[in-house]
Amino acid sequence: MTKVVYLDEDDRKLILETRKKLEEITKLMEELLETVEILSDPDIMEDIRKGLEDIKAGRVTPLRKLLREEAR
Repeated sequence: MTKVVYLDEDDRKLILETRKKLEEITKLMEELLETVEILSDPDIMEDIRKGLEDIKAGRVTPLRKLLREEAR
């Protein structure tokens, strides 16, 4: 025997809200996995440390200047 289920407006709203939350959670999980991957890679972490040292020491080129130089 087949049972037919009817969804009212509240049911539909709940389903759509749940779907949206699941999509948000999925995106967050992907971002967290990427972060863990980066933090687990010693070479990438060393590059980040060196980059931060360069910034602190002023060994950087402003983006606008770099773009102007590349455009020539």
